[in-house]
Amino acid sequence: MSSMNKNHQIKKVILPFKEIIKKKKRNNDQKYLLKYIKELEETNRELDAIFKFSHDGIFVSDGNGIGIRYNDSYCRITGIDAEKLMGIQPQKYMSDSATLKVLKSRKQETTMPVLESGKKVLITSNPVFDKDGNIIRVIANARDMTELINLKSQIEEVKELSNRYYSEILHLRSQDVKIKGMVAESSVMKDIVETALKIAAREVTVLITGDSGTGKEVLARTIHENSEVKGGPFVKVNCGSIPENLLESELFGYEKGAFTSASKSGKTGIFEIAIGGTLFLDEIGELPLALQAKLLGVLQDMKFTRVGGTKEICLNARVIAATNRNLAEMIREKKFRKDLFYRLNVVGLKIPSLNERKDDIFPLANYFIKRLNKKYKTANTLSHGVINAFISYDWPGNIREMENLLERLVVLAPNEQITMSMLPDYMVSNVDFKKILVLQKNVSKENGLKTILDNVERKIFEKLIADGYNSYKMANLLGINQSTIVRKIKKLGLKINTMQYD
Repeated sequence: MSSMNKNHQIKKVILPFKEIIKKKKRNNDQKYLLKYIKELEETNRELDAIFKFSHDGIFVSDGNGIGIRYNDSYCRITGIDAEKLMGIQPQKYMSDSATLKVLKSRKQETTMPVLESGKKVLITSNPVFDKDGNIIRVIANARDMTELINLKSQIEEVKELSNRYYSEILHLRSQDVKIKGMVAESSVMKDIVETALKIAAREVTVLITGDSGTGKEVLARTIHENSEVKGGPFVKVNCGSIPENLLESELFGYEKGAFTSASKSGKTGIFEIAIGGTLFLDEIGELPLALQAKLLGVLQDMKFTRVGGTKEICLNARVIAATNRNLAEMIREKKFRKDLFYRLNVVGLKIPSLNERKDDIFPLANYFIKRLNKKYKTANTLSHGVINAFISYDWPGNIREMENLLERLVVLAPNEQITMSMLPDYMVSNVDFKKILVLQKNVSKENGLKTILDNVERKIFEKLIADGYNSYKMANLLGINQSTIVRKIKKLGLKINTMQYD
């Protein structure tokens, strides 16, 4: 039955009733009944509008499953002609009718029938009972699964696109991190920085490992500055620099009178200072076993108490630990707790030594020179020979060694160019010149030999001659004239083949 027919029937009942009321002499009853009828008409219009404009399809059957009412959405979703729905049972057009199942089970039923059109819809039917428990209506709600599947597919596409954009943003951010001190030109360091930026948004505990001087603290600060707690403090504690008998009170603080020499007002510990920010536990491998157990408890509950106190304090801070020790070996030697290692190493980042990422040497040197020039108001540059020596050198002290060396060179440089004559002997004597020529990517070959002083020229030519280089090959590799090569070698008393051949 259509909405128009339904309204017409209601009016057929209401209008005669109005005429009867008008003939009544009791005015008060008449006004009350007219008001009540008006409210019923308004309610009917509202329900009819809801039924009509529902996005889900609605199909109403009687107690025998015969269709008596529907809305336009039901026809749109099912693709069934509206005229065919009235006065019949739904199984004529559906392979699996939820309405008929409701008549048998007397409870809610959901099916996904295949319609004559081949279309799939999700239909949920609910029974309506009279006061005697008889089913008088079955209300079926139809939802187009095609629309939902398409919507899900669109959401997945948007999600995939969002993830791709996010990865690209991380990559771009990793390229810009050098401004804040983290230079990452080598592929291995780019991967580390991208991972660090990705986990910065997550409140997970991070363990950074690597040799001394590789930049563990810089990476920790990078994570902090790109996290949600970047506005909070970055609190560093060197676990190896505080005496063992003071370490607990320094970390957790103490209440007044906690021990003989305790301050009368007590003391706030490092953990408490770090609340709202990042707690950086440097040299975690130096932490005594007794405190390792206590730290494990704190990290498990994220709560601690001051020495001599009973009140628990929530450690609302991000925790990053770092070490240059081999924790796996320390665990085997019973010097480090395995359970603490797993608690700290939720995400592990291992920074390779500078010798393992040669592509970062020149950018790092360039970064430090610019920073030091700004600090000391100088305009120093590195000669090609110095850069070559830097690339060849193994850097046992890693980035810290490079920074300290460059600061000394900038301060002591007699002019604006830092040359090989200013380098320490151990750096010059170990230069592998053939390796330099192969590795250097950022240095021009032109005038390369002019920056090499007399005290190393012999070593260069002896090495190249021993490797079978002729004067033409040397000229090509060193970027100078072949005649200059012959003149210098003759001056040194060395012999070389001057014929041009490969």
